[in-house]
Amino acid sequence: MNHKILLIRLRFGWMGTHSGYDQLCESMYKILPDNTYKSVWQRPGQPQKKIFRSIVERVGKKAKASPMYALDSTTAEIKTIVKSLRWHPSLIHITYVENQLGILQNWKGRLACKIIGTSHQPAGWWRLVHRNTQNLANLDALIVVGSREVEYFEKYLPGKVFFIPHGVDTDFFCPSEEKNTAKDTIRCVFSGQYLRDMDTLSKVVDNVLSMDKSIQFDLIFPRKRRNMKDPTLMRLARHEQVHWYADISEKRLREIYRNARLLILPFIHCTANNSLLEAIACGLPVVSNDVGSIRDYAKDEFADLLPPGDADGMTEAIFRLINNPEEARKRGQAARLFAEKHLNWEIIANQTMSVYNKIIEN
Repeated sequence: MNHKILLIRLRFGWMGTHSGYDQLCESMYKILPDNTYKSVWQRPGQPQKKIFRSIVERVGKKAKASPMYALDSTTAEIKTIVKSLRWHPSLIHITYVENQLGILQNWKGRLACKIIGTSHQPAGWWRLVHRNTQNLANLDALIVVGSREVEYFEKYLPGKVFFIPHGVDTDFFCPSEEKNTAKDTIRCVFSGQYLRDMDTLSKVVDNVLSMDKSIQFDLIFPRKRRNMKDPTLMRLARHEQVHWYADISEKRLREIYRNARLLILPFIHCTANNSLLEAIACGLPVVSNDVGSIRDYAKDEFADLLPPGDADGMTEAIFRLINNPEEARKRGQAARLFAEKHLNWEIIANQTMSVYNKIIEN
């Protein structure tokens, strides 16, 4: 008998069609038999009809336990309940529990199906800002994208927390097959802003350029986060070797990765990270920090992981790669191989399907 799976989906505005966790849903549809899966979309910012909006606002206000939970989160949960009462799924998968879990756990008995979720934030985030972590205890299972987070969530769901890595589209994010003359210029790429250690990045850029002014830095950083009163950003902007990008296409993003010699990514904390995954899939060696669950995705064969805030150590690692191009090439190949073998979405989808079957049949 085929199980029926209902997925609550979300694609963030800054992510393209080849990025983000929603790629799991696309891959699941390739392996699930027809008529055994359906979706409910959470659509941030979608207008609501006046009467429905007042209902959603009342329900959502009581349900809000996370700063990421919004009006459209409640809307998606209500739509999920309605669709479940009609379709009777075997399992509902909340793909972002931080954004999408508010009322659904209270309907478990009525819906008569299993409900699981995926957590993306590190345990520190949950300790700091979530108002009712106990909600998780009402789930049938939780998937985490960082192995170090398992211990924290086990106290709420003993024996029901599963580490499954975040995947990456290794078909789209891949090294160029043609000789890349742009790599004749030494370029280091940085991407993102959430949980990034911008102060350490600024110190690293200062260090590197004080020793070699020919090196270029490509910073993919949201325009709305560029505060001219932020002294760290202004220190970075002083350098003509620092190039800023925002609102670019996925093809342009891939081109920037392909033109780089390495990824520089100072972190404060992390679980999985799309920038890291996309860069290693494109065959870049990594210079980053040994924090959170980064070692699930950045291995010694291709990543230099320094203590948090170690700008001097990161600087040394960058020059080690620049001054040893053959070693950098080998480390880039190792990064690509790791992404292909362990982070391809088809592999992740099959691992997720195994958890579905285990929970449904328990």
